[in-house]
Amino acid sequence: MYKFLVAAASLAALALPYAFGQTPVPDAAFAPVDAAGQGPCRGTALTGSVRDNTLALIPGAKVALDGTPALASSGSDGRFRLPCVPDGQHSLSVTAEGFATRNLAVKTPRPGIVDVVLDAGAEINVDVSAEDNPPATTNASGPTATLSGSRLQALADDPDDLLRQLQQLAALSGGNPANTTIAVDGFQGSSAVPPKASIAYIKVNPDQFSAEYREPPFDGGRVEVYTKPGQKAFHGALFTTQGEPFENARDPFSTSKAAIGKQRYGFELTGPVRRQGSDFALTLEHRSIDNFAVVDAYTLDSNGNTIPSTANVATPQRLWLGTARLDWQLGPKNTFITSYSANVNHVANKGVGGNTLAQAGYDSEKYEHMVRVSDITTASVHLMHEARASFRWDGEDDTPVSTAPQVQVAGAFTGGGATIGRQQLHELNTELDDDAIWTTKSHVAKFGTQMMIYNEHQQLTTNFNGTYTFGGGPAPVLDANNNPVPGQTTVISGIEQYRRAQLGLAGGTPTAYSAVTGTPTVNFTEVTQALFAQDDWNVGKGVHIAYGLRYYWQTDPTVLSSIDPRLGILWSPNKKGTWTLHAHAGMFAGRFGTNNQAEVLREDGVKRVTSLIYNPVYNNPFLNATPIHSIREFNPKIANINWAAENIGGTRSLPKGWNLSFDYYIGRIWNDTRTENINAPLNGVPTGPRPGAANLNVYQTQNSGQGRVNAVFSGIENHAYKHAQFFLGGVRVELIDDTDDSTFFTPQSAFTDAGEFAHRTGQTAWNLFGNGTFSLPEKLQLSTDFNAGGDSHYNITTGFDNNGDGDFNDRPQYALPGTPLCSPTTSATACAYQTQYGLLVASGGTGVFPRNKGVLPWNIHLDTNLQRAFKLTKNAKAEHQQTLTLNIRSSNVLNHLNVTNVGGVLGSPLFGVANAADNGRRIEAGARYSF
Repeated sequence: MYKFLVAAASLAALALPYAFGQTPVPDAAFAPVDAAGQGPCRGTALTGSVRDNTLALIPGAKVALDGTPALASSGSDGRFRLPCVPDGQHSLSVTAEGFATRNLAVKTPRPGIVDVVLDAGAEINVDVSAEDNPPATTNASGPTATLSGSRLQALADDPDDLLRQLQQLAALSGGNPANTTIAVDGFQGSSAVPPKASIAYIKVNPDQFSAEYREPPFDGGRVEVYTKPGQKAFHGALFTTQGEPFENARDPFSTSKAAIGKQRYGFELTGPVRRQGSDFALTLEHRSIDNFAVVDAYTLDSNGNTIPSTANVATPQRLWLGTARLDWQLGPKNTFITSYSANVNHVANKGVGGNTLAQAGYDSEKYEHMVRVSDITTASVHLMHEARASFRWDGEDDTPVSTAPQVQVAGAFTGGGATIGRQQLHELNTELDDDAIWTTKSHVAKFGTQMMIYNEHQQLTTNFNGTYTFGGGPAPVLDANNNPVPGQTTVISGIEQYRRAQLGLAGGTPTAYSAVTGTPTVNFTEVTQALFAQDDWNVGKGVHIAYGLRYYWQTDPTVLSSIDPRLGILWSPNKKGTWTLHAHAGMFAGRFGTNNQAEVLREDGVKRVTSLIYNPVYNNPFLNATPIHSIREFNPKIANINWAAENIGGTRSLPKGWNLSFDYYIGRIWNDTRTENINAPLNGVPTGPRPGAANLNVYQTQNSGQGRVNAVFSGIENHAYKHAQFFLGGVRVELIDDTDDSTFFTPQSAFTDAGEFAHRTGQTAWNLFGNGTFSLPEKLQLSTDFNAGGDSHYNITTGFDNNGDGDFNDRPQYALPGTPLCSPTTSATACAYQTQYGLLVASGGTGVFPRNKGVLPWNIHLDTNLQRAFKLTKNAKAEHQQTLTLNIRSSNVLNHLNVTNVGGVLGSPLFGVANAADNGRRIEAGARYSF
């Protein structure tokens, strides 16, 4: 019944626009004279389309050129045409009631149409090419950017590289790049980045203090991608990119150069479906990526000796990416848009690399198929209605190379089978959005609803094959014949423990064995919904006030109490707008994703039983064993995550087109989620006494997490110079919490939080960014994209479970005075390791070693692209201009060693040693034929 009501509401929302009256607006017609009507044409035609920032067509917009009023009006399809514009630089002005005037600098002749995007608010002047930025929101905060035209073209063509660049841009708001939300065409749900050729413009970090958005600025940032509508005439392109092994640098931790290459090719086509009022756009591309993962581990040879193990393991990828879009003008005030996108990705030997051997890899097939429908109605000059529905089928099918039990040797290697098993993750995600925008002289109000329905069908086979853990620890001293010396013990590493197990020697008992039994099938439906209202009030005298309210609820788990007020103030002290100051404050609420509910169900203790055995018999773990079982649950009073954030900042316009921006944020987190073992053993012994049932770990997700953040951003840009446009910026983030940004993060002890309040894993404290486009002689165009991140943290652990609570995340302690140093000949129950943090012991020390004390080296990425466009059409007035564009693109052109992992297990061969990194330098050449 509930699903029926939801479907009925969706249909009603899509049908609502047809209730509004529709008054036709006549199309403009022009004689073959120049733009000012002063005689025979001595120029070329200039065509364009007028849309709002949701890409809804705007009929009746007035178009002026070089101060000559109302030369044309946009027709019922939002398009206009000036039949004869003299060649050269011009000033184009577009106005429409209820929208800001848009002033653009355009250069004719130009082969394509001018996409004009209008926004509500005060008049906006943009002294850049007409291809460049649509206007930003007047109440935007922080490092907001709108990318189109040359700035968009400067970004990478490859979807994976493009995603990385957008994530890095979004991280300037202070969030983790991996948490970036990618929203397409006004939908709220995150999805794959569409092909760059299909993108009209991109908004990075729009005003996240708006009640329309859920995420706070520090939650990873937001990227809104808007795709192109079709064109009135047929146009298209064919393209290819080739990267050969000889062009690419050897990977940093590889001892030999692997055959790394990439082939990318595809096409795009756009044009009318009928003569006026409807058009389509198609893109399709295929990529073959021959890449290699580098294994840098320590294993045993046939004689049981510890040896370094380095290998290149092929990880080929085959990817298809396609989109189809249809725009249908149902009337002068109504636009219907439907689109389909597909993203299919197959990769072999996934999970391999670092200290993970090839045998522990798996083949993965990921897919995303999405159908989206939008209906946008301009009911009047004051009211616009938007209804959207999205249906996304996505999933992942994984096949392990081996189904043998996994072997985890702390700090040395991971072998055996992949714990992921034959996993299947299938989802149908339905998104229903409905909102209205009411515009008056002083107000732009937006209110609406956003609903998500997730139907999950999963086969969670994680750890059904079992896992042996060798963490090291106290063991008998062996003599020259490998016999134990009576009364003498020492501390051995995980790999020595594994060696003894392989050879059947004393002290070779694994630290632990874990496994899951039962049925892997997990099915459930999760529903989320948000209601919001937002008003932008132009008070006058340069003052804008933005205020709103957002309410959120969801099921699985059920969360109802999330009411978030938002407020923002913008002030331009002088009429020239050389200074713009803003301040924002707001509350935010998180949400529990489907992966949270799936993990709780996976360890329910009934349909799936999780067992942990300490000191098991190798290859026969249940022999004479006492299993410790584990279950997961949500606290019965689970509530939503809460944030409060404040921001002050502004921009300063400087002479000659320079703009300086700055922002300062502070934030507070409470009710954050993390997981605690509420039935941990009281004496540190797994089979010892517990508060509740014996031999049972109860991992309960609670709202006990806390955190704080402050961030400082500054940036400078210039897009006024003819031959060079660039942006430079940086952010310093101090984000400290005791949750590590993970619902299932557990502290090392259930009885104390000492040392837990720390930086998040992988969160860079410094993020520097820059991009630029440069016009070189011989019509060459150079674009660069720079990103550097520093002070990213990682954890240091002992490699085993010191306190018997089932989590192998225990950290070392500081050594007591007189503790002997660890060596192969040390004979003591405890010994100390000399580290950059001082003398540390795995147990028997003093003090609490802080979480995430390790710091990764700085990562520096510099990507470049050099291209040259050749016009193949001699007639500059031809509608179908043919162009051949050649380019050479390089990622990590500096070939900087960008470390991604450093060994953090105390006493292991890789402790403090980097063993994984991003790709070395990659170079590829491309060609694009446009017509």
